[in-house]
Amino acid sequence: MRFIKRVFIGLVFVVVSSALAALVVRKQVPAFGEEDDAEFSVVAAMDGTVFGAKTKQLAEARATAFMGGVELDLMDADLVPGAYLTLRAVMGGIDVVVPSHWRVEVMGRAVMGGIGNLTDPAAAVEEAPLLLVDALAVMGGIEIHPAEAS
Repeated sequence: MRFIKRVFIGLVFVVVSSALAALVVRKQVPAFGEEDDAEFSVVAAMDGTVFGAKTKQLAEARATAFMGGVELDLMDADLVPGAYLTLRAVMGGIDVVVPSHWRVEVMGRAVMGGIGNLTDPAAAVEEAPLLLVDALAVMGGIEIHPAEAS
């Protein structure tokens, strides 16, 4: 009986501390911007978020998933030169859909997680729009792919 009580108390502690951590993430990492803004930030903390960008001048975007998931659709967006995407997944996942003609360069780090760039560099011409991605996955996953590969 004592063992079951300790396990129960441990589980309650994990749940409460996870919920508090999610609240801290929501306060410290602001979500902002609309689908037609040149800059935006999408945050999912212990939940899921779907965001579709329709801007014609995407300059900088951020997506953060903390024990949750983000679906980021960039199919209807156009890039400005030097467009930059920052992705952070901690015990969660981020799925980014891009047009097949874009060039995507990923600089990333993964700790007990994974980062996948499924775009085809051979399909994009040299003059194609370039999206630079800074990705970090900690016990989570990030995938960037064209619409056909979803």
